[in-house]
Amino acid sequence: MTLAILELNDQALLIQSEDGQSHMEPGFAQLTPTGIESGDSARASAWKNPQDSFNQHWRQLNQLPLPRKQNWARHHGDIAYAQIKHMLESVGSPSNVILAVPGCFTDDQLALLLGLAQAIPVQVDGVIDSALAIGLHNSKQTLLIDLQLQQSVVTLLSTKSGTVDISAQEIVPDLGIMTIYNGVARHISDRLIDDYRHDPLHTSEGEQAIYDQLPNWLMQLGWESEISVSLPSPRGELPLILRTEKIGEIIEQRLISLNSIIKKYPNANISFAHSARLIPAILPRFSNAEVMSQASSADNSLAAQQQIVADSKTLHRITSLKAVNGKTKSARTNTKANSNTKQHCATHLLYQNHAWPLDKPLSISLLDEQLTMANGIDNKAVFVAVIENHQLRIMHQSAEIAMEIPGHCEPGQEIIIAGHRLCLIEVSNA
Repeated sequence: MTLAILELNDQALLIQSEDGQSHMEPGFAQLTPTGIESGDSARASAWKNPQDSFNQHWRQLNQLPLPRKQNWARHHGDIAYAQIKHMLESVGSPSNVILAVPGCFTDDQLALLLGLAQAIPVQVDGVIDSALAIGLHNSKQTLLIDLQLQQSVVTLLSTKSGTVDISAQEIVPDLGIMTIYNGVARHISDRLIDDYRHDPLHTSEGEQAIYDQLPNWLMQLGWESEISVSLPSPRGELPLILRTEKIGEIIEQRLISLNSIIKKYPNANISFAHSARLIPAILPRFSNAEVMSQASSADNSLAAQQQIVADSKTLHRITSLKAVNGKTKSARTNTKANSNTKQHCATHLLYQNHAWPLDKPLSISLLDEQLTMANGIDNKAVFVAVIENHQLRIMHQSAEIAMEIPGHCEPGQEIIIAGHRLCLIEVSNA
């Protein structure tokens, strides 16, 4: 028997097996003459071929007929089935799975989801609320913000007598990563119209060019106050400068509903799932908030496997469990430095006798089983990180590569990427 954890956040669906295999892809699907493609390849043509592109099949998981007849799918359930099947095959088709499902899923959607799993077939050993899985190491009352493609789920996690449970949960239907992308894309379009009389959103190729690059541009703006970008046009490449301050204003305009929820819980710590890391990266008022690791849901669920299975004799969404050890590799967090205690913090990453500074982003790539390092942000790298405010801030991490990341950034800790060991060290100029 092989067990895997499947987290169903359509911004970045993630599957991780107990033998270390993992795969991540966005909740995009493309209907082609030969079948249903899902993930990055589907996203890469979503704006070029919008009539055959789908990205609402998780938010609107149902069996209602599609707007027009398709050869390979009758409804969103068929598209979701194809994507689940692809995810499972990507990690060797495990026999058993635990589903980490966001709180926005209705009972009817959960029932349909279990039916899809049975049809694949794969044995579902348990269903856990993904917010609980992400925060299962929590020791304090925490408001967890989880951003999906089209909406968000905000969950209040409380801990009492070593048990973490969901005290409250709200859906924010008008806040998803696509909401933010659309706002930024419109800003870019307005700028290019003003400067060059060119609207990149007027053509499908222009739309695709913007949305292909937006994730990397926004990641860079989380570190740099401004970046120079360019977009193709019939007149050649059109240069443009994007500024963090303006992008922050665009994001703030879309946080009205989220802000009203936050105000309800003034005593709760604010925590962002990895899917929502863009918000604290861009907005100064959230810059010290905890940002959970990309694999926290899957790793915590594996750590709590026996609990989940024992509580799943009748399948239901689990919303309360005993906390797992916060020091396991599964539940790494960005712990704030205690101002009353002098803490030693790493300044460099040592690899093959060369020390790479971490005061600015460092990109690590894997080619032919060898690691290469580069200063700056490389969106093709498997790992991008920086040390900021005594925290190891992970800006990007590939789900395809086995990694072990320490929870803290003290000298002597190790980062392991595809078996390669890199040591965090402190370089003193004294």
